[in-house]
Amino acid sequence: MTDTLQDCADVLAEAGFSTRRTEIPADDGGRTFETLAFEDATVLGFIVAYDNPEQLIATWPADRDRIAMRHREVLQAARQKAWNAYLVLVSRGPADFAQSLMLGQIEEDLEAMRKITKAGVAVSGGARMALLPLLPFRAAPSLDPIEMPAEIQSRSTELDDQIVAAFLSKADEAVVMQLLEDQA
Repeated sequence: MTDTLQDCADVLAEAGFSTRRTEIPADDGGRTFETLAFEDATVLGFIVAYDNPEQLIATWPADRDRIAMRHREVLQAARQKAWNAYLVLVSRGPADFAQSLMLGQIEEDLEAMRKITKAGVAVSGGARMALLPLLPFRAAPSLDPIEMPAEIQSRSTELDDQIVAAFLSKADEAVVMQLLEDQA
């Protein structure tokens, strides 16, 4: 599990987040587990890694409550940032169809924190895929230059060629309007 949290820490650090590991001690019959706390200027949250989706689905509500109780002072002090508090629940093992549906339902639960779920993070790039909703865009899209007159002509198939030519020739607005009215 530690390597999964470390993969997540590496991805978040690359994106400018500060991270630190925290241990959530066992309570009434619960297990001790480690989380990765993360924060940047606008977002804070916790990552919990599970061996498989079954474990994630079975224990996430109790784990969420224990994390919220353990870090309640931090969450209360965060004020505005508390609206952007995330609980990221990842599973090293892949999910089947039914488990994927359950993971989607967990993400829709907005109690206490927003949720992000991802199964199969043990594969290469899995941590990055799980954390994509939190990461900034890596690069602006690269667009080829467009020859606007040709683009307008190719998309104006509903209009008469004479009207499009008048528009593209920068003819007086009245001329273009007259051509439109004549066609109607």
